[in-house]
Amino acid sequence: MPDEEETKSESEEVITENLTDMMSQDSVIVLKYSANLTSELEELVQSKQLFDAVLIDCKDGGFLFPTEMIVDAGRLANNFLEVQGALIFINTDRALALVREHLAGALAFISFENHSELFDYSPPLAKHVQAVLGKGNLIEESSDLARQVLLGTVPVLTATGIKMKAGMDAPRRRNAAIAAIDNYTPIGTISQRLSTSGKMDHEELLEELRGLEQVKAIYPLFNKATFLVNCFRNKTPFTLKDYLVAGKLVTESQLDEMLFELQSTNIKDRITLGPLTVKKGFISTRQLEIAMQDQAFYGQSTETKQKKIIKTSGEETQVQSMVGHLGTTDPSNLLQNLATNRETGVLSVEHRDQQFRACFEVGKLTHAKVGKLQGNKAVSEFACAWREGIFVFMQRTPPSDLMLEPSKLTKPLDKLLLDSALAKDNTDVVAKKLSKGFYSVLEKVTDTAGKMSSGDLIDPQEKKPLKPSEIELMKRVHSHLDGLTSLNNVLRYLGDITTPEFARTIDLLLHYKLVSTPDTDLMTPLSKFQELIGSISEKIGGELSVALLRLGLRDAMANSGRAHIFAMNNKGDIGVDMVGARQTNASLSSVIQDLENWQVKYIEYVSQEVDRDVLLSLITQIHS
Repeated sequence: MPDEEETKSESEEVITENLTDMMSQDSVIVLKYSANLTSELEELVQSKQLFDAVLIDCKDGGFLFPTEMIVDAGRLANNFLEVQGALIFINTDRALALVREHLAGALAFISFENHSELFDYSPPLAKHVQAVLGKGNLIEESSDLARQVLLGTVPVLTATGIKMKAGMDAPRRRNAAIAAIDNYTPIGTISQRLSTSGKMDHEELLEELRGLEQVKAIYPLFNKATFLVNCFRNKTPFTLKDYLVAGKLVTESQLDEMLFELQSTNIKDRITLGPLTVKKGFISTRQLEIAMQDQAFYGQSTETKQKKIIKTSGEETQVQSMVGHLGTTDPSNLLQNLATNRETGVLSVEHRDQQFRACFEVGKLTHAKVGKLQGNKAVSEFACAWREGIFVFMQRTPPSDLMLEPSKLTKPLDKLLLDSALAKDNTDVVAKKLSKGFYSVLEKVTDTAGKMSSGDLIDPQEKKPLKPSEIELMKRVHSHLDGLTSLNNVLRYLGDITTPEFARTIDLLLHYKLVSTPDTDLMTPLSKFQELIGSISEKIGGELSVALLRLGLRDAMANSGRAHIFAMNNKGDIGVDMVGARQTNASLSSVIQDLENWQVKYIEYVSQEVDRDVLLSLITQIHS
């Protein structure tokens, strides 16, 4: 049998070799989830290198790993992540992230329900995730918020850039870009000037700006823009320290040196961090002014009224845009204001992985879309259901998918908003009937009487027969109510139903007693079973207990086809894959029944290893 120390040494050498190869390529590193993950993360700490992202590929086992792994990862992550860097556990459809949002303090834990939501948080990270998963071209272009922040960013020349501008000895396109930079004009206006003159288009300008950033002719732009988007989207105030490091304007070691110098200076002679950064030559006075402006706008707290008008203008043209948070204004007022002001452009409102887009032509709302909802339905959904989100209005050419015929409105805006207000009132009435509103969980009741097939169902309010389309919608919603999924998530899964339509359908199902509120949840029996496993493992050993668990699972669900929705690790921790449960159309009742059957078979095997009286005492104590 090989020596344990020798085996461990060889394993560490392999890890180190793999990490060295990956670290030489980029500030993003990819690791495969395994039992050695903690050791690999410790190797990252020892490398003394900081990363923008560390991706953990969990495709094979999903997220059914011990909680201790998250705890260990969080303990180590601050030592190898840049500010705004993320440690991301990725699956085929979801992601979990630990984000180092500030220089000091706890990491932020963020759960992404899908990769579009991850893209909403950080487009570069989402693209790296897609590369790991081997998926290409699944994500659309960057959001309007990210676009607006970048267009509103002002590039500032460094000392190197000023010399380059004076010499004009770079290639023609590079010269055109640097000549247009005057430290006061935002990228949006520069892009329009160069495009109008035929010198380069927007993408070519961005390419040149990246090149200028790499040779340090301008102060960093792109990391700063991503940082500002994240802070504004999450309503996260930030300090100048966070801004300087996240924007790559200074390194962490340079910041530490400046902070130490400030603390060592006599109070009477002490200056603030901003002027000291200028004094050290890390940034210019103009770049410091822009930093203060960025902090004042994008770093607003949730208590601040977050509605601003950003204007970027040039001599040839003017581009107006509006950026803010819903909450200071509701959706209906936002649409009415744009109509009243006779605006022309595209309104984009983002919340999590959802995006509402609407096209205005001289104040007339012509097209709208949110997810699978288009036209009138999209406006109704936005006006009725949206409470949070970031809105951006830009004078720009509408995207081609928004201008398709299905997205065209067939009713005037005033009529749509009036109908939406009434629908919202009805939706609120239904929500009050549910213990947790639309976060409640309902389970379908088998329609043994054939109510939905009889054609005799009557609208309880209008006392008229329900339309065939309404009954079909009842059947569709009914089939998705499994007692495991909240109503909000059912609505999101269906996708093409508005919230008012969904609320009315739930109300009908409640009225005809075709749904019920579960008496228990899944966590109660699951936690009791887990507690029993722990007590038995202490008596017979963890290895034997896990073996008996596997045998019990095989015997209990060999013929049900649902065994794969249950999972456990080599320590005997058990769990339920909720996505797998929904894919097999399992209900809460069936999952609990399967869990109980598994527990019975496990106890039968354990009874051969443990005294029956002792086992009965354990079961009674846990289930009492």
